[in-house]
Amino acid sequence: MVIEKINELTGVGSVGGVKKRRDAGFGSEGETSADGLALSPFAREMAKISLEMSKIPEVREDRVKDLKRQVEEGAYDPNLNALAGRLIWAGINRIED
Repeated sequence: MVIEKINELTGVGSVGGVKKRRDAGFGSEGETSADGLALSPFAREMAKISLEMSKIPEVREDRVKDLKRQVEEGAYDPNLNALAGRLIWAGINRIED
């Protein structure tokens, strides 16, 4: 589903319409012909964003340490209304993460 939405946004179509070149393969002196790939500015930006996102740790150790300290000191006071609101929103939107 998500891929179809991305394809709609980027204008990416199926590869089935690509015509095969007759001279593809090896050149006259055993050289391989090079295939090319052109990326849209949107695709290049998405690749940059993806690279930057991969650098962010999945678990924020500093945040976990701070919350653990708050719990141990008895100072942890979660906003239960905000938590309930997020749980309801996730339930309505069927989000499991």
